[in-house]
Amino acid sequence: MGDENSPLFGRDVGESVASAWERYRERVFESWRPVSEWLVERVDPAPGHVILELAAGPGETGFLLAERLAPHGRLISTDLAEAMVAAARRGAEARGLTNVEFRTVDAQAIDLPDASVDGVLCRFGLMLVPDPAKAFSEVRRVLRPGARLAYSVFSGPDRNPFLTLLVRAFLEHGHTLPGDPFGPGGPFSLADPETNRAMLEQAGFTVVSVEEMPATMHYETLDDYWEMQTAIGGPLAALAAALPREEEAAIKATLAAIAGPFERGGAYDMPCVAVGVAAT
Repeated sequence: MGDENSPLFGRDVGESVASAWERYRERVFESWRPVSEWLVERVDPAPGHVILELAAGPGETGFLLAERLAPHGRLISTDLAEAMVAAARRGAEARGLTNVEFRTVDAQAIDLPDASVDGVLCRFGLMLVPDPAKAFSEVRRVLRPGARLAYSVFSGPDRNPFLTLLVRAFLEHGHTLPGDPFGPGGPFSLADPETNRAMLEQAGFTVVSVEEMPATMHYETLDDYWEMQTAIGGPLAALAAALPREEEAAIKATLAAIAGPFERGGAYDMPCVAVGVAAT
């Protein structure tokens, strides 16, 4: 889910939240299933292909296409965090998938030969890479001629309150997160479609499509939102775990106030928008 030295989701952070990502794997996957399906269709896997998934986390997006590669093709599922790779391995075993290879890989230095894969996909990982231009160059190197890269990133913060409301509540109580959310390695670093186009073209790609995909994150209660997002939310996990009980209660009270527009009958439906990019 991230890469080396990312201020918000580097190797150490990935290792620390891997168990939470595994615990919430099905819920996160179902929330973003349309995005995962879009990525798979844009990569266009076929029997015999070798497909690389970068920053795979627990691996569900790649698992969607693994069966389509049989009998002789394979999925290479990778993440920078070894604990994420282990979670993906367990997920594949539970699904009975036998054509998946697991590796610990930094997207900025992909340990594969030139022109060795038939497609690359990544759901919400390339935006967390400290040097995305380097990652795009590496992807271009390992892709066979004419093969595709498909990835998703988050649109701007105003369109993703499921991410920003919790951070805003922490900020209002004087707690800041490391790094710049709009800078390299930040969750909104690739929010602008034109930034993606320019970087891909510089790396030697032709952009095929850029598409916005709205979704909704559903939480049964405010506590459900808090528990899930502080568990999987990178540096938020450590920040939340260190809070005194009184401070946590105060932040939750602030969160309840600013999350009010998204509350319906005690549950919360928070809008989010992903940007899908496909290039060849």
